[in-house]
Amino acid sequence: MVLSVQYFFSLHITPCPTLELLETHLQSEEMRADTAQSQNLLGMMLPAHIMEKIELGITPEPEQFDCVTLFFTDIYEFKKLVASVNPVKILELLNILYTKFDSIIAQYPQLYKVESVSDTYMVAAGLSLSKGSSPDEIAECTIQALKCASELQDLVNGLVLTETVGHHAIRLRIGVHSGNINAGLIGTKMSRYCLFGDTVNTASRMCTTGDAARIQVSAQTIQVLGNDDQFEFEIRGEIDVKGKGKMRTFWLIY
Repeated sequence: MVLSVQYFFSLHITPCPTLELLETHLQSEEMRADTAQSQNLLGMMLPAHIMEKIELGITPEPEQFDCVTLFFTDIYEFKKLVASVNPVKILELLNILYTKFDSIIAQYPQLYKVESVSDTYMVAAGLSLSKGSSPDEIAECTIQALKCASELQDLVNGLVLTETVGHHAIRLRIGVHSGNINAGLIGTKMSRYCLFGDTVNTASRMCTTGDAARIQVSAQTIQVLGNDDQFEFEIRGEIDVKGKGKMRTFWLIY
């Protein structure tokens, strides 16, 4: 009897269960790696409490926070710098700064980088606190914000950037303010967690009305600190703030 080759192989070559299990395991590992990578990317873009809801399949609803501390940073006289330095070098500068900023902020569990646009960098403290948090918990978030702001200022003051911007001085302005905000996830593609409200605008003004290499803090932020006395402040006095009128502000001495 003559057997065809096809028939012979159908009898004698069967799939190996071990190989099938190995392939399935490798596919599962790849899927887990892809999922972990996606979660890490989302974790860099969204606050922890929003990530938790998404992982549970819950659609995050817009929220209101009674007290969040925000700070903005920008580069003093950035427009003059842009006018005199090669654009590629400007991008290199921002990448150097923001990479270092991101690394520092990651060390503070209650801080969340909201966004960076051109030379402006925005950070929020207290977004992951539950409603009804104690004054001490809210104060701790503010403490982390002020410590981080001081660390960023020290970082920039100590950087040598002559290879990037020549002999132009890079000096940071930082403004801090505390108050209530509204926040929510906006959009379905490249979603962003956006913050809205007067507190956001005022924190931005604390930055833009500040001085080079200094941290300007509102009276509201100092009030949130309560009895904590680990920081030293210098009274700046009353300044005109767009949309707010006169505001009494302080310099953080660190």
